Amino acid sequence: MGQTTRTTKLLLDLSKRKDGGTNTDKRAALAATVEVLNAVRAFYIDFFLAHAEKLSERVSYYSEKHLELRTRAISANELLTWAETCTVETKEHPHPWEGWSVTARFPHLPFIYRRSVIKDAIGKVRSYFSNRANWQKTGKKKGRPGWPGPADHPTLYQGTCTLHLESTEVTSRFVQLKVYDGKVWV
Repeated sequence: MGQTTRTTKLLLDLSKRKDGGTNTDKRAALAATVEVLNAVRAFYIDFFLAHAEKLSERVSYYSEKHLELRTRAISANELLTWAETCTVETKEHPHPWEGWSVTARFPHLPFIYRRSVIKDAIGKVRSYFSNRANWQKTGKKKGRPGWPGPADHPTLYQGTCTLHLESTEVTSRFVQLKVYDGKVWV
């Protein structure tokens, strides 16, 4: 069964308030949010680079179509679950791997942002390994792929934002985001 996703891109006016833009506190909160999410993304990129063998793991499954046991590459969703098991402190797994506790480093990080960043880190690290393998096959000495970087725009999933489109006029639209104000998520 399919799933429908809608992407809505709105221009955020980050100019000075007197020029019609957002106020200073809101701009600071957006900057702090991006800074925290980039730090969490860097954490998970380091985590996946340190456990690269997991990214190429093969898992067994039963194919209904072929009526046999087969193998496939581990999926991004399975990697997400595994990464959370190793790094997030919960009742089910109260002791994350030593040195890899995202809960201790980034307390109160909303789970929806954490999952978004983990999925992004998986994609960046898999892409890095794929590009590196392709580069190695060419035998070239120059043009080696660089390490994946943590900077990126946050992906806002349901639960991190609300969008009010009560009017067709762009100036009357309203976006409410869950952001980090430097102390707490609001």
